[in-house]
Amino acid sequence: MHPTALPLATRGVGEVAFAESLPEAVAAAFWWLTHLGNPYLLLSLVALAYLLGERAGIPRRSAAFALALGLCAIGLTIGLKHLFALPRPPTSYRGGYGFPSGHALGSTMFWGGVAVLATRGRWRRRLGIAGAVVAVVALSRVLIGVHYLADVVAGVGIGIAFLLAAVALGPGFSSSDPTGALATPEHRHVTALFGLAFLLGLAGLAVAPGESELLLGVGTALGGTLSWYRFGPQAAAAAIDPSPRSLAVGVGGLAVALAAMSGAAELSENARVVVAAGAVGAVVLLSLPLLVGDASGDDA
Repeated sequence: MHPTALPLATRGVGEVAFAESLPEAVAAAFWWLTHLGNPYLLLSLVALAYLLGERAGIPRRSAAFALALGLCAIGLTIGLKHLFALPRPPTSYRGGYGFPSGHALGSTMFWGGVAVLATRGRWRRRLGIAGAVVAVVALSRVLIGVHYLADVVAGVGIGIAFLLAAVALGPGFSSSDPTGALATPEHRHVTALFGLAFLLGLAGLAVAPGESELLLGVGTALGGTLSWYRFGPQAAAAAIDPSPRSLAVGVGGLAVALAAMSGAAELSENARVVVAAGAVGAVVLLSLPLLVGDASGDDA
């Protein structure tokens, strides 16, 4: 029996009609807020945080761990969507499958991961802010009509479960310092999580062959695993000169790498090209601190 024949396929509880009844201005506001869970925006933010290191309030090694979390979210989301093959609401302007919500799952793992890994501010406040952002993103997916409530609840639940498992089985939790990080990953934890993201991507391709975002994620995870294993400690320790020239070179290189990666995923129909773009892009992103910084510094 095909999954869409199951009762879960008709999983609405009246939220579609409610969303359609909202004033246009409210729907427009939530359309903008939903971008807080956009995967390309999240990738850009974590890549920038990785480049800046402690200046962004998160150690560079922890930012690399957050990047690996995001890549895991891609494999999980697309793999599960195709495994369940459940439709979006009939009024959705988006095509494809709807369960679980990728925005809800990805934003939970990203914003929740940053709250756990960051070193600036009290961790209770960080978790509160992250929870509020995730709630807004999840709610927005329902109110703009692209997901059922069950989709976003499942996405948040899966994201929380994976994040807890990744931290507990890796660096572990520590709440002794109310203003410090709840988890501090080491080099091997980052390498292992990149490797897990690669395996999740391959598993996703087994049920969703040819998905461009999945191919890009597989390539990025592969490049991340190899490059972090090779020069991760040096990149984590590199000190970035805050001069305008260094920052311009770093941010410019970041923008070019991200544009090339997203462009390959959107425009190329060749799977090898997309995987290669992800792999090369990961190497460039992770090596930027070495290219524009001083490896004798200490951001680890």
